[in-house]
Amino acid sequence: MPVSEAPPRYLERVLGLTAYAAGAVDIISFAKLGGIFASAMTGNLAFLGFYLSRFAFVSALGSAIALLGFVAGGSVGTLLGRGRDRDAALALLLGTEVLLLAGAVALWLPTHHRNGSLSGDEIIALLSVSMGLQSIIGKRINLSNIPTVVFTSTLTNIVIALTDMLASRSFKVPPDTRRQTASFLLYFAGALCAGFAVYFQAGILIFLPLAAVVLALVSQLKGA
Repeated sequence: MPVSEAPPRYLERVLGLTAYAAGAVDIISFAKLGGIFASAMTGNLAFLGFYLSRFAFVSALGSAIALLGFVAGGSVGTLLGRGRDRDAALALLLGTEVLLLAGAVALWLPTHHRNGSLSGDEIIALLSVSMGLQSIIGKRINLSNIPTVVFTSTLTNIVIALTDMLASRSFKVPPDTRRQTASFLLYFAGALCAGFAVYFQAGILIFLPLAAVVLALVSQLKGA
């Protein structure tokens, strides 16, 4: 899709909602599942090295599960999208992610999820697979490579665009930069909401990413 072409609004909603889900998932996995990240693999890889260097093998196992789960999710998402057009692929990918997140909810509710427990590792696996699959959703939407997980490069792109804008004394923010900024802020919003849910011990915590991806799926199906 050319950069100059205005994308359908439903694709922007899918990007924003899935970015929100990633922020919530990272807080859930970090605060409740042993200090790991289920979507931010750069940070998770750093944690893996840190835990191994401290011989904290239980935490290292959680990070390794998240890393392998993310890779598996990316592979599954790639295979599911092969041979399908954008909207058919997005519907299938989002539907699969909803099932994965629903599975995480089902495991979460009746068990004592903790670092190193079987149920905790299973939840880490489901969350990380869902985030790996979600990374393929962002690729299939293909709006100037705006991600739905991992936002370091997005922040770099925002800084470059805004610096160039100010240096050229232009105050018109490019559409791509607006979308990147919205995606970045919605990831933060997901993390913030999940953080409050953790602080207040709200049972809604585990439902936040699921609700966001369900809304993304509904938006995609209605807009396609």
